[in-house]
Amino acid sequence: MVSVVMDQAENINLDSWNLPGNDMQRQTWAVPPRKTWRVENKFRQTSGRGKTSTLFKRFNGHYLSIKTHRRRKELPEQVIDLTFVEPTPREVKDYRYALWFFSVCLLILPASVYSLVPFSPLWLGVPVVVSLILMLAAVCLRRHRFDFLALNSDVVLFYIDALATDQEKVTAFIETVCDGIARGQRQLPVGKQRIPLAVVEMRRLAGEGVITSGQYETIKRNWFSL
Repeated sequence: MVSVVMDQAENINLDSWNLPGNDMQRQTWAVPPRKTWRVENKFRQTSGRGKTSTLFKRFNGHYLSIKTHRRRKELPEQVIDLTFVEPTPREVKDYRYALWFFSVCLLILPASVYSLVPFSPLWLGVPVVVSLILMLAAVCLRRHRFDFLALNSDVVLFYIDALATDQEKVTAFIETVCDGIARGQRQLPVGKQRIPLAVVEMRRLAGEGVITSGQYETIKRNWFSL
């Protein structure tokens, strides 16, 4: 039995707690059976760097299915109720500007020194090669993605890679996901009544391997501290 003290006079038992006049196990709060899925949007991303292909499918208004193939191996499908996702994604950008800076320096400084103190041109080949390696590393290691976080937490449930697809398509799909989040959250009760619903959903995601048990505990503590 899971029981949490919300204040000095209030206890919420997550194993038997219900919304007033509602059953927490009602179908609308569970993932719908696959045969009832109504797919509204599809979005595929392919990454040559990670050799992955990910297919996103939004269905029944506020659910998202994520199927990923990595090096020809199909990973377990993830199904996320967008109701319990933060409304605005977190944008992460890292274009490895330091690597670009050092690569440019390796091209400019040896040439400058050579113009003042002539030496064998063969020595210029070493910094040029290193500079090219740094440029390649900067391209391969750059990141630009949109992280979608579990509601009331910093835990990433899924992300959309802004580098793997045309920017307009990425923006359009992010808007679609945000619309699904808004639709789902319009159904949420207010205040502490949403706590058990969120915790049950996060427990499901932990059980299916979408988040770790440690992340689940962190999210749960965040909700109980409200």
